[in-house]
Amino acid sequence: MHAQGNNGPPQGVIRVRNARQHNLQGLNLDIPLEQITVVTGLSGAGKSSLVFDTIYAEGQRRYVETFSSYARQFLDRMDKPLVDAVEGIPPAIAIEQRNSVRTSRSTVGTMTEIADFMKLYMPHVARLFCDGCGREVRHDTPSSVWAELRSSCTEGEPLLVSFEIPRPPTMSWEELAQGLIQQGFLRVWSAGAVLRLDDLASWPKASKSKITKADTVEVIQDRLSVETAAQERFVEAAEAAFRLGHGVLTLRFPNRGPKAKPRRFSTDWACADCARTFMQPSQGLFSFNNPLGACPVCKGFGRTVEIDPDLVVPDPRLSLKQGAIRPWQSGISHECQLDLLAHCKAHAIPVDRPFNQLSEAHRREVMEGGRGFYGVTGFFDYLQSKAYKLHVRVALSRYRSYRECTACGGSRLRPEASLFRLGDKTLPEIFRLPVRHSLEFMEAQAGLALDDASVLLHREIVRRLRYLVDVGLGYLTLDRTSRTLSGGELQRVNLTSCLGTSLVNTLFVLDEPSIGMHPADLHRVDRVMRKLRDQGNTLLLVEHDESIIRGADHVIDLGPGRGITGGKAVFQGTPKALEQDRDSLTGAFLRGERKIPVPSRRRLSKGLGLRVLGARGNNLQGVDITFPKGTLSCLTGVSGSGKSTLLEATIWRGLQRLQGEMVESPAACDAIEGWEQFDAIELVDQSPIVRTPRSNPAIFLGIYDSIRTLFAATDAAQSRGLTGAAFSFNSGTGRCDRCRGAGFEKVDMQFLSDVFVTCPECEGRRFKQEVLQVRWRDKSIDEVLQCTVTEAIQHFKGERSVTNHLRMLEEVGLGYLPIGQPLNTLSGGEAQRLKLLGQLKRLNSGRSRSSLILLDEPTTGLHLEDVRLLLLLLHRLVDAGNTLIVVEHHLDVLANADFIIDLGPGAGDQGGRIVTRGTPEEVAAAPLSITGRYLAEHLAARDRMPGSATAPAVCLAESTASAVYNTAEPAASKPPHIRILGAREHNLKNLNVDIPRDAFVVVTGVSGSGKSTLAFDVLFAEGQRRFLDSMSAYVRQYVQQMTRADVDLVEGIPPTVAIEQRVTRGGRKSTVGTVSEILHYFRLMYARIGLQHCPDCMIPVASITQGELAARLRQDCAKGPVELLAPLVRGRKGIYKDLAEWAHKKGFQELRVDGKRCPTKPFPKLDRYRTHSLDLVLGHIRAPMGPAEEAIVEQALDFGQGTVITVSARGEERIHNLSRSCPGCGRAFEEPDPLQFSFNSPRGWCPDCRGYGVLFPALLEKDDLEDVHLDRTPDPDKETVCTTCGGARLKPESRSCHIDGLSIVDLSATPLHRLPELLASIQKGWDSRTRQIAEPLIQAVTERMAFLEEVGLSYLTLDRSADTLSGGEGQRIRLAAQLGSNLQGVLYVLDEPTIGLHPHDNERLLDILRKLQSRGNSLLVVEHDEDTMRQADTILDLGPFAGEHGGTIVAQGNAEQLTATPASITGRHLLHPMRHPLRGRRRGLQGGAVLQIRGACLHNLKDLDCDFPIGRLSAVTGVSGSGKSTLIRGVLKEQLKRLAAGLDPDPELCASMEGWEEIDAVYEVDQTPVGKTPRSTPATYVKAWDGIRSLFAQTTTARVRGYDASRFSFNNASGQCPECKGQGILKIEMNFLPDMHVHCEACKGRRFTDETQEVLLRGKSISDCLEMTISEAEEFFRFHPKIHRSLKYLEETGLGYLRLGQPTPTLSGGEAQRLKLVKELARSSQDRKLFLLEEPSIGLHMEDIQKLIEVLHQLVDRGHTVVIIEHNMDLVAEADYVLDIGPGGGTNGGRIMTRGTPEQVARRKRSVTAPFLKKTLDRS
Repeated sequence: MHAQGNNGPPQGVIRVRNARQHNLQGLNLDIPLEQITVVTGLSGAGKSSLVFDTIYAEGQRRYVETFSSYARQFLDRMDKPLVDAVEGIPPAIAIEQRNSVRTSRSTVGTMTEIADFMKLYMPHVARLFCDGCGREVRHDTPSSVWAELRSSCTEGEPLLVSFEIPRPPTMSWEELAQGLIQQGFLRVWSAGAVLRLDDLASWPKASKSKITKADTVEVIQDRLSVETAAQERFVEAAEAAFRLGHGVLTLRFPNRGPKAKPRRFSTDWACADCARTFMQPSQGLFSFNNPLGACPVCKGFGRTVEIDPDLVVPDPRLSLKQGAIRPWQSGISHECQLDLLAHCKAHAIPVDRPFNQLSEAHRREVMEGGRGFYGVTGFFDYLQSKAYKLHVRVALSRYRSYRECTACGGSRLRPEASLFRLGDKTLPEIFRLPVRHSLEFMEAQAGLALDDASVLLHREIVRRLRYLVDVGLGYLTLDRTSRTLSGGELQRVNLTSCLGTSLVNTLFVLDEPSIGMHPADLHRVDRVMRKLRDQGNTLLLVEHDESIIRGADHVIDLGPGRGITGGKAVFQGTPKALEQDRDSLTGAFLRGERKIPVPSRRRLSKGLGLRVLGARGNNLQGVDITFPKGTLSCLTGVSGSGKSTLLEATIWRGLQRLQGEMVESPAACDAIEGWEQFDAIELVDQSPIVRTPRSNPAIFLGIYDSIRTLFAATDAAQSRGLTGAAFSFNSGTGRCDRCRGAGFEKVDMQFLSDVFVTCPECEGRRFKQEVLQVRWRDKSIDEVLQCTVTEAIQHFKGERSVTNHLRMLEEVGLGYLPIGQPLNTLSGGEAQRLKLLGQLKRLNSGRSRSSLILLDEPTTGLHLEDVRLLLLLLHRLVDAGNTLIVVEHHLDVLANADFIIDLGPGAGDQGGRIVTRGTPEEVAAAPLSITGRYLAEHLAARDRMPGSATAPAVCLAESTASAVYNTAEPAASKPPHIRILGAREHNLKNLNVDIPRDAFVVVTGVSGSGKSTLAFDVLFAEGQRRFLDSMSAYVRQYVQQMTRADVDLVEGIPPTVAIEQRVTRGGRKSTVGTVSEILHYFRLMYARIGLQHCPDCMIPVASITQGELAARLRQDCAKGPVELLAPLVRGRKGIYKDLAEWAHKKGFQELRVDGKRCPTKPFPKLDRYRTHSLDLVLGHIRAPMGPAEEAIVEQALDFGQGTVITVSARGEERIHNLSRSCPGCGRAFEEPDPLQFSFNSPRGWCPDCRGYGVLFPALLEKDDLEDVHLDRTPDPDKETVCTTCGGARLKPESRSCHIDGLSIVDLSATPLHRLPELLASIQKGWDSRTRQIAEPLIQAVTERMAFLEEVGLSYLTLDRSADTLSGGEGQRIRLAAQLGSNLQGVLYVLDEPTIGLHPHDNERLLDILRKLQSRGNSLLVVEHDEDTMRQADTILDLGPFAGEHGGTIVAQGNAEQLTATPASITGRHLLHPMRHPLRGRRRGLQGGAVLQIRGACLHNLKDLDCDFPIGRLSAVTGVSGSGKSTLIRGVLKEQLKRLAAGLDPDPELCASMEGWEEIDAVYEVDQTPVGKTPRSTPATYVKAWDGIRSLFAQTTTARVRGYDASRFSFNNASGQCPECKGQGILKIEMNFLPDMHVHCEACKGRRFTDETQEVLLRGKSISDCLEMTISEAEEFFRFHPKIHRSLKYLEETGLGYLRLGQPTPTLSGGEAQRLKLVKELARSSQDRKLFLLEEPSIGLHMEDIQKLIEVLHQLVDRGHTVVIIEHNMDLVAEADYVLDIGPGGGTNGGRIMTRGTPEQVARRKRSVTAPFLKKTLDRS
């Protein structure tokens, strides 16, 4: 073994240490990053265990750990591998060969994102054509119309510009004419002539008659000539005509004669000639996954479910009398057969003639009905009417299949989308082209790109199409559904998708990418893998193909044997070194030292064989072919040539249909002949033999019965009365009762991988002790099952019924398998060989003489040595009389064939023909065969001597194999940046930017400039979306998905992790334990290993016998009959429709769902996202209990897994449990569940306080237990600690569950720094089972606690309420929860991590972030903090201003470079910081009134005494956790509320408070949202909207129509749009996709009805006002003082960029806080208020802080008192009075360090704040 090992930190490698997963034997490996590494070795050597179960599992697990625990429980939970360490690993994506795609919404186009780019591209360049007249439809303007006229008309040609208006039905023609004249129109067009309105008498009679009867009138706007000088006049006339003609303009040409056709133009997407309106081109219109674009009939699936005639008449060779109509041949439906025969007799329809020979009319009459007969259609229509019955639905499903949607023709898009063309093709036509033709077509459209965005999109589409062609998939179509792809095709599509996404720093794990590839195509995959590597990714391949191994950068060869003899690294190094290694079996094959032999002669056909005529499915072109009988025939050809279509879709499914099986329709062919001569027809693939661990090789081969018989015949067995059945672990009396013969117990770990623990009763040996004591030849039945095949042959020597079959296993290389190994753990290759041995066994037993065996790529996953063994088995099968047809590319298999059929010559439409056929030698000599060329080289290479100059190798290019690899192109350096092109999300202005990777980058700018949009909505959304796309659709529906950003291109982006700033405080139910997720792990631990105690007796529960339980039930029955229920589901999400159907089948009529009775049929629809509890209602039992009652009890115990529930007639409910009953009082308990320990769930919370730990009136008024989620206590003065739980929040049963005497309440109350010691002590007494279950939980908790300690929060307890945390504490907890995953190579996107942090703590945070970066990660931080910016490698400054005036990069560089950029506001502040005080002086502190607090003692406050000057701006500062929020929010605010309410001071808050009489009201201005629905807007919140509505109600139009102010409210039904109810948008739920929010089509997103919008105020409608920014509105309403006042304040506080109608839930915390301040500023009240603000600087740029300071000063100037909790030194330096609390956090805080003016505080040496404040003041 050649490997290097050292103990230093990994440098450029993934370091694996002591890997022991499955058969791995303590592997130590260093796998180089950013290289291609191949892992090879024999089947069973441990390749998948290393690559997938260890490395990939760890890489993905660590990334998934950054998701919420809720999301993680739905993700593919991979076991934490048995390995000591895996270091330096990036996030991992697996590209496997198995196709697990099930949804029809996924296509080649969507997987590669080509469909996404096309939907963006089409609106830019596609042209719309009217389906009525064929004319191109455009969005016309006066200028575009003029340009067209100039190109099509002669100079000076006369022209009439006109428009049509409808004629009002109540107006006479004379009145209409007079009205037009009054408006200045004198001419109209009618009957081919111009008529004057002021001269009606001269009109021809015919013209007058025609125009007076017409519904419309064509009014002439102007007459002019088409000449350059007339352009301005024409544009003016056209604008008027468009406006008056409702968007339609007509041009007439008088010189062309009266019959000349006019030309019409439209400003809308409408055909002016046909008067048809079309949908405007948009992204949604060209996506079948969007409700706008999806076909309304098939919903975007392209297919509908219908009755399939081929399933109704599976064998058309049968006559009607013989039963051609399958569904009418049995059961009640047989009456229909009799009706059919009677009808046929009456109407002379032949019943003895084959169905396919009946006339078309007769077949149609039978199928569709006629002449009084209902036909097959009528029969199924009747069944459909009864589809509410389960058995009817089952019957219908047998005859249904998917048929192409007739509405969209299978295109999936709505018909309107197909009216748009790119060049001469529609989008569906492009998607139906083979990819290589799509590439040619798109390359030819390059000239259509008119702007930068379309150029970028076109380039990306072409690039991805070329990738597909490069990997040999040019024959696929973009509309091909993903689930129909082969494993190899899917893997290559995924490979190109990964290349297209431009992900970097990612570990791609591939499972045999050469699968399904012809040798001629292998170089294509190699090229793509190298591109992926050169982008900066690491590729780890499981591979056996010789050419791929030779082309790798690094090779790991596992072995030396299989199973327990493998699991070691035989070799690690370069391919060239592998070839020379003498210990490696792989190296021996590479050297040519070891070869696969070729038969000396070829077999000849033993009969007519199997004949296929006219095969034309998919790309097959009428193929006629005969497979000789009794031979090994190989079907080969380039990838996509039609092999699988011929073998599986045509032959296999066709033969299944011919044998009467109901399968999917086979591919079309004329006939399949000769199949009747075979006894059996089998398709042998590599799918698992079974899905459960209950079967093993011994059972599969039928030798386990013989083994059991041998054991039963022993004296020991007979003396105990044990028969053969006792030695079965699947049934009988001998298996272990506890584990039911499994040997293990499964422990559900929810958001962690399930744990399988050894059964404690049988110790994993499956059987009862008396069975294990029986020994045969000194081995028990368990020991025999653990023997390998080779060992078992020796053990059963002489027992031929056993050894004969075992020798077969050994001969095919499976001697290493234990005979008791579960079959579901076998590899694909192992399973396939076992299936083939099953065929051979049937032959040997005489049950089959000649079978037809079909195999598709049997060498998948096989090493060359395994291929040799497989070929021995295949030859053995053929020699036994079977016929084998094998689809294969492997040249060794082809060389061993008797007969080869080579399909081609190319792929897709260029394939599907027979290129050549014959023996391998004949094919090798065929000049046109690509396969022959490679086969000839392979056969010639076999004759060369080992060690010769040219080693045997498979070609990768058209010439030789070595040419590709020996002259490998140098690796391109990975791009050093993340590139964003054309970002237009929200207010971004088509942004193009390169962001350095592996760097610390800060994004800054004024509030609203687009920082979060760039960081989160573009970068984070794209990075995580691309990673999540590698997961299943099922998983993605539970992970909060972000919609695709409006951006042209993002490349070079690694997987992303977001750490967002959630500025809203946690609700009363949120604690340190829930935020850090530590409590989730403790809940799971107590549910799985906790010991339940009776809360009444406080003694542990114990098991009881079934007899004791029956006695307790009799006691219940003595008082009257009781109802018996069995618990089935507890606190799980789902719809449980299948469970209800199961109960109905069992004869049960009711289920109790969440406490309410529901019928099992029809079963109500449950909310899949809410937790449910379901109980099965079994019936009543009465005393005395007889056999019937005892049977019900036994059934209930079985269904409830040992638990039953009784309900008396009075509704009293009792639980009875076999294993959890109190020995003292007999009370029983259900099995613990994690929700039982959650105070957020009714299953766990205290029934009195419902999980809050306190009681208050608002809580007691609530009836809905599921709906109590109060963020704040509305009546703090009436709040009392819950006496039931003592503030512990949990119900008594939950508090009484202990681990080593400690409850979960005890752990939650322990400070974090003491928890590790406590956890270590309770583990000392654990047994192995308990340790196995709890270890992953303890490890996860320990990791999170370590990081909390690292960020300085070890003084907290888990039960600390989140709303009592300081902002800094909350921020660091969130950081700890997210950053503990120890990932490498990811992009961390952080949202203002310094929020809530004292400058002293900020230094510690910056150290942590730098440490995170040093692991090889990129940091993108949205931040305004000056120190953070100065430490950043790069700063992106967005602006220059906010809203629509922002969204551009003003400056990019380090802090020094920003200061040199004049346009950068950030640079200006960095260069010229604020000078304090801004007003030049401070307010005095002497002689004024003060608010005194004495003896403040809440939480960590140490009898604190402090004063706050009235009418001043005070700042409270100090390190995070020092007690600032406790003092201001917990003491000052709450005590003032009590005193204002006339209550006595609460001594638990402080001893006394004086001077409070100077305060009239307390107002806390926090950052919680100001509204929870889109109906709340800035205009409504500050009451400006009321005044605006009143202005509109006063307009003339409104008064005439009778509209009052309510008409102009989008919350009032009279004026709001009835479709969207005034919201402007509609939400559409999309399965497996993010929910879509689309503009309401009725109101175009403008919220109001058309009639309401017709009322104008100074030219603006009410909808226009909603769209105004505050700056625009402030100018528009400047002459309306009441409205203008609040808008002016909003503008002055820096919120001018917000729109009046912007939903307030979309505002940031800082924006919400300033909105609240403005609301107070706008009031005219004379009350003296105390304003409390916590961290008002959150989210504010330095420019905005300056504006905020002015607002705070204005409040003080009005006589109010303002107290802020703040760490921003600019705000602290502006205060009149500063109070500094410290010195540390938690128990180390709570003391006043200093107080006074900022200057006084800055001079105090013992203050941690002082040096930072001094630095700020010194700038002045």
